[in-house]
Amino acid sequence: MKLILSITLLLGIQAASAQQFYVSPTGNDNHKGTLEQPFATLAKAQQAVRNFKQNNPKTKITVFLRGGRYQLNSSFKLGQDDSGTPNAPIVYQAYGNEKPVLNAAVKIDEKSWKPLSKEARERVHPKVDANKLVALDLVALKTKNVQQFAPKNSFTTEWYSIDLFANNKRQPISKWPNIGENIRGVNDPGWTTTNGSKDERSFYFAEGGKPEDKDGFNELDADGTNRSQRWANSLKKGHEIWLKGVWRTPWDPVTMKVEEINLNDKSIKLFNAPQLGMGSKYSPEVSKNPLYRVGSGKEGYYILNYLDEIDQPGEWAVDFKDKMLYYYPIKPLKQLEVMIADNKEPMISLQNAAYVQFIGLTLEGGLGNGFDLRSTSNIQIMGCDIKNVGNNGILIEGGSRHKVLSNNIFEVAACAIDIRNVGSRSRLISSFDTIKNNYIHDIGVLNFREAIFLKNAVGVVLANNLIHDVPKGAFRSDEINDCIIEYNEVHNIALKEGDTGVYYNYGGWSTYGNIFRYNFSHHTNRANGFYSDDGDSGDFYYKNIVHNAADAVKFGGGHHNVAENNLIVECKAQVIDDRGIARNYYLGTKYETNLTQFNVFAEPWLSYGKKMMKDYNLKDSLWADILKTTWQPEHPNGCRVKNNVAVKSGPFQKPKNGKVEIADNLEIPTIQAAGFYNYPEMDLRTNNPAILAKFPDLNEAFPKMGLQVDSYRKVVPTRKQTAGLSNRTNAEVVDTEDKMIDNYKKK
Repeated sequence: MKLILSITLLLGIQAASAQQFYVSPTGNDNHKGTLEQPFATLAKAQQAVRNFKQNNPKTKITVFLRGGRYQLNSSFKLGQDDSGTPNAPIVYQAYGNEKPVLNAAVKIDEKSWKPLSKEARERVHPKVDANKLVALDLVALKTKNVQQFAPKNSFTTEWYSIDLFANNKRQPISKWPNIGENIRGVNDPGWTTTNGSKDERSFYFAEGGKPEDKDGFNELDADGTNRSQRWANSLKKGHEIWLKGVWRTPWDPVTMKVEEINLNDKSIKLFNAPQLGMGSKYSPEVSKNPLYRVGSGKEGYYILNYLDEIDQPGEWAVDFKDKMLYYYPIKPLKQLEVMIADNKEPMISLQNAAYVQFIGLTLEGGLGNGFDLRSTSNIQIMGCDIKNVGNNGILIEGGSRHKVLSNNIFEVAACAIDIRNVGSRSRLISSFDTIKNNYIHDIGVLNFREAIFLKNAVGVVLANNLIHDVPKGAFRSDEINDCIIEYNEVHNIALKEGDTGVYYNYGGWSTYGNIFRYNFSHHTNRANGFYSDDGDSGDFYYKNIVHNAADAVKFGGGHHNVAENNLIVECKAQVIDDRGIARNYYLGTKYETNLTQFNVFAEPWLSYGKKMMKDYNLKDSLWADILKTTWQPEHPNGCRVKNNVAVKSGPFQKPKNGKVEIADNLEIPTIQAAGFYNYPEMDLRTNNPAILAKFPDLNEAFPKMGLQVDSYRKVVPTRKQTAGLSNRTNAEVVDTEDKMIDNYKKK
């Protein structure tokens, strides 16, 4: 009897320990929120959760979302009152195997599309039938973001306009050259080039300049469509022109508004001068005040968002003078579900909330962030799809102990995941955030961002993520400590710029303790593998595989960067450089200030320095030596590259200055000699004893790199399925800083 009573009581306790509410697109907010009578909206479920919590604070509450589309006209906001507890989290979860989709975009009725006006028809590309284009009155639609393309005359990583989708696929904003179009077969696909600088904010598009390549060919007008005249005519009528270009450096392209097109001398004048003037920074100066240079002749640019250049199905543009959207449909409109993203609010916003979980949801169609977490803790995002959003997939600003696990994040305008101000660098307190097993691809499609960006952070773990198809690097860090980046796989990144890294780290002399291990990057021919840039220091790279990068390892003037026991395959070089001498990495500069701001001779930094010395066998005294003039901190002192294997790769390059160590590296001349299991399929396990002597657990570690099957990810795509067995770009047509420096030295 006692046993029966105990079981009965236990079952009663278990039953009382969980509460469920249900939401369905076919529900009703006047219902009770049961499986049989679900709510219709998340807002109603949120209120039900709050009400239930008041009398049941220790009960786990799950809101199950039935499959179908939920329209979000504003952010779903959760705050402190929506928090759970460690033993009783609040969960928003897909019901069973159903797929609830949270959509923030506005559906456009087929009847809203109209034929083009007479003036608009006159601007249509000469090779396009104007009858194939349609127009949408954005004022009649009450579109919010229709006042201007941008609130300033130039921008780099922002996106201010609306976005367009057809049958759930982002439609390409109009541009020339088109995506993949290679002008004359010599340019980077999708870009045309300047022909030398005219002044600090003007360049020639034909003969007239004195570019270093001595090439004055008029690419704008080469196809016979009288492009320069068409642009000039439209500009005079008040239709703005914006050009995205690499005006001074081959990275971080800047979108700039055009003031004038001069058809007499074949030049284009921008409203603002690019920062530090027009022309490649390694070409000769023409003037110091105002500053500009002659230009290399390879500075790339393209026009975007212009009716005059809509020439392919799917392309569209917003004309901010007409307040009209012009579109070249990919199919008859009756076969399309066309939607506009116009809401810049985050789709799901959490502030000061804790112990909330999101499982199995799909977010799409917002113009802002997908998830926006600020000053939160113990938030978990698992098994979700985040796609077609106009900013970051996930933003984490402050807080701690977040888990982002086994999500698919793709077709995102900015970063997949942007993490800022987590943990404490001054007190060296970890955030304990984990970003694991996420499939991230087609990122930065509007904003030119990295896949994962980490800034001012301590103790973040990034593991088992698969990343590909990114315009910049896969990962960027600015001023981080004690982060672990492991078991990630990356291919085909840096598709639209040079001088970056698969893993790019920046931050000066204080960025110690970051570990990069067991990562696999391949087919990244435009990027360096591991790049500690501009004095970044104290990065530890070991037991990674770097295939087909520019420089497998590049230490750019910082201290105590270490690369050991890595496998390097078909890379150009492994480099430690002493750029700090020429670039003023001296005491008395920001490099010293950025370190001493942490009061490094007091706790916790005093003990931290000793720990770094012990854990990583550093011979110098942290931090006393670095702050001595006699130690010459402008040199890359303390860096070492040891016990690595380089297969069919370039040399290990030592700088002229600095106390560095490059030793005991094995160089194997051919792929055949390495004995990889299946090189064409990128199975880089081997039984070669010389390789295994340097990397003993290679064969055991290799299958653990990249995505893994778990309770949220039932299937892992093959490298072939992700198009990861070849490079998608030609590394030779994009400039890198090394190329520019080499060319400069040759002069």
